[in-house]
Amino acid sequence: MYLINQFVQLMKKIFIISLMMSVCYVASAQQEPVKKKKATLAVKMIQNSVAGFSPLFLGSFETNKNFDITFYSMFWTNTSFGNLESGSDQLLETGIGLGFKLLDGKLYLNPGLGLGHGKFFSDVDGTRIAESLIPNTFIAYHDQTFDFEGYAAYYKSIRDSGKLSIRDLFLVWAAPGINVGKRFVLGAFFEELAFMNLENDNVNMNIQVYRFLGGSMKLKLDNGMAFRFSAGANLVTDVGASDEFYKVSAFIPL
Repeated sequence: MYLINQFVQLMKKIFIISLMMSVCYVASAQQEPVKKKKATLAVKMIQNSVAGFSPLFLGSFETNKNFDITFYSMFWTNTSFGNLESGSDQLLETGIGLGFKLLDGKLYLNPGLGLGHGKFFSDVDGTRIAESLIPNTFIAYHDQTFDFEGYAAYYKSIRDSGKLSIRDLFLVWAAPGINVGKRFVLGAFFEELAFMNLENDNVNMNIQVYRFLGGSMKLKLDNGMAFRFSAGANLVTDVGASDEFYKVSAFIPL
């Protein structure tokens, strides 16, 4: 009987200690702040010697998965991309995508799908919503030595062309570089823009708008800001673009 009483007393002590530990754990868990999912927004200001001035807005929503939900909006302000006389009906891009951080955050892959609005692809009398479908992909890789950014997009006309034949557009650019200290990246720059499958008198043609190849300098600032200047030669053009090019961009997180 003595042993039984001792065992009962021991079990009571274990139960009381366990109960107190559970209460303390619950109290501490309630005091810990819940991690808030991040939502970001940034602007990238771009000036291209052919396409002109183009502000780009980029955003993302953090999720519980291994990817973020991304979105973007690109404003092509060149009047030739809309109504040349009034400057209205200009090309506007809007889109969404998924952002994947891989290789311990060194590699970022962002496939997306956008829509083009305006009258650049249809050339009708006024603005048309969703006149083109734009599958696109952005890729970036950063480590202590290498710095790479690249982008590719295909603008597929999906609405009636109006006065002109249907035209698609292909855009690709790449900026590989090497880190020179913590602030500078020196490297190369390539960009190509072409009309694809342009119909003219029942004949499909590809027209090269430009093919840039040159050098690039990127300046990395604080708080994720970056500035890039690229310049060089225009290797191929079917529309009489200049033999030389420049491109300036500034990335500013808000």
